[in-house]
Amino acid sequence: MVPVGLTTIYGGYFGAGQSVLILAVLGLFVEDSLQRLNALKQGISLASNIAAAIFFLFSGMVVWEAAAVMVVGAFAGGAAGGRFATRIDAELLRWSVVSIGLAIGIWFLVTL
Repeated sequence: MVPVGLTTIYGGYFGAGQSVLILAVLGLFVEDSLQRLNALKQGISLASNIAAAIFFLFSGMVVWEAAAVMVVGAFAGGAAGGRFATRIDAELLRWSVVSIGLAIGIWFLVTL
């Protein structure tokens, strides 16, 4: 739970690559099919983004035009990603996501 929690804090603040990081963490710590992990990742991402949106909503710093574009892109990307994940080899996808997620996480830690 701690690694997933850390990825949701990161995702709530920054968002870029959040889904890849969550799926990578889930892939390392939860033994299940990639399709089920992807569904769990979608729920976790949705919950953390709603929590962050509520926080930022009351900050008065929201640029609503940009937010509207991001909402449309997030829902479209989530739907397309879910469909794509069911069409490729699960083992290849699992290790690709874990590898890319870890590489991105390490890169962000080193460059920040």
